[in-house]
Amino acid sequence: MDRVIPVLLLAALFALALTGMLLGWRRRGRSQQHLPAPDPDEPVEQLDGALGDGPFDAVYVNTVLGERPLERVVAHGLGTRSPARISRGTAGSWRIERTGAPSFTISGDAVTEVAAAPGMAGKFIGGDGLLVIRWQHGPDATPLDTGLRLARREDHDLLLARKEHS
Repeated sequence: MDRVIPVLLLAALFALALTGMLLGWRRRGRSQQHLPAPDPDEPVEQLDGALGDGPFDAVYVNTVLGERPLERVVAHGLGTRSPARISRGTAGSWRIERTGAPSFTISGDAVTEVAAAPGMAGKFIGGDGLLVIRWQHGPDATPLDTGLRLARREDHDLLLARKEHS
């Protein structure tokens, strides 16, 4: 009996912490609902006329508010880490097909920069291990950064070398 009460208190504290995290995640999602959902079904071939590079295997890390690598965007499933395949069109559009989360397309005219970064919310690896697509989204052109960890370093380097629009 001496051990039951501390174990129950610890279990209740753990449940309370999980509940707080879940409520915080939902509140953040509601506060970001003003962002429209990204285009889900437009292939880059339709936007750009042809596929430039890919598809490449990657891990979709997440999308964060531009210039704020710890402010994860959770609305519309953009905060969900997932396996992905990414493609780039000839005019700079990006298609991110995710497993277990909504896929989306970023049009080339919305992309402002493609760069490497050491990490963002949920994934820090150091060096330049993440490919980050900076883009503007919605009617107010909200800057967003989408981070991807490519499976092969050669693919990462190829996409960085072609970061300028064709």
